[in-house]
Amino acid sequence: MNDWDDYRYFQAVIKNGGLSAAARELDVSQPTVGRRITAMEERLGQQLLERDGKYVRPTAYGLLLAKRITPLVETAFRLERELESFGQRDYPPVRLTATGGLATYWVPQVVAQLQLREPDLKVLLKPGNQLEDIHRGDADIAFRISGRKDTELIEKQIFALKNGLWASEKYLETYGVPSSQTDLSSHKLVAFNEAYMSMPAMESFASRAVSKNIVFRSDNVPVQAQAVQAGVGIGILPSYIATSLGLCRIRWEDSIPETEVSMLCHPEVLKNSHVNFLWHKFLQDGAGLMASLQA
Repeated sequence: MNDWDDYRYFQAVIKNGGLSAAARELDVSQPTVGRRITAMEERLGQQLLERDGKYVRPTAYGLLLAKRITPLVETAFRLERELESFGQRDYPPVRLTATGGLATYWVPQVVAQLQLREPDLKVLLKPGNQLEDIHRGDADIAFRISGRKDTELIEKQIFALKNGLWASEKYLETYGVPSSQTDLSSHKLVAFNEAYMSMPAMESFASRAVSKNIVFRSDNVPVQAQAVQAGVGIGILPSYIATSLGLCRIRWEDSIPETEVSMLCHPEVLKNSHVNFLWHKFLQDGAGLMASLQA
């Protein structure tokens, strides 16, 4: 008899390109994934993966199987969720917390995409920068800038934000276009409060000669973006936000570091079927949407 859960394990291996990566997504051990794949091969009488040390490649049969089972696995997972919720359709929303930029320009778009397939999906979004929301139980899933590790939480890096130096057309017409670090010392700048100026992306504004020209500070990236759009000054902004506002990118001599973003959840909370569903959908659909926004 087939075990549908085995197909979910196999799909995770194909999607992630290896047993270890699949194990991390499924939150199980690598040997467990290996045993499930071996059991499938014995049951089907076909080799699904070619193993070369720690790397695996699907066989021709494995590729065919992966193509056929993907919609079936997704349907089975959705059916499982519906059966778990039968008679309890008015379940509470999944509580999300995200930094200002992600909460404004990314999370709503992901939720809108998911609701096309999951019309009963409900979320409660709280913009903010503090992990205490998770520890206090005020949020189920948090989207944060990667950095300080918290061993009590499950953390997955989902993408890296591309940053650039941006200004409004009106500002550049008035004050000119800087072409070097030295030029910045004569321009008005928009940036974070001091507590966040140590982030790698803010290196170009770190020197004393440049930082003295910061005329507008905010810990909220959308507020910074609005200030840049209004012509207050030049800002270092995520490209997906700046392009959506029609800002002008300034060609720069040095590359501006990317900002890594992680998704976090408490292990016990992730056992909830609705939270778990949204967790995996943000890993897949959310990351895919950000890739398209940054293309």
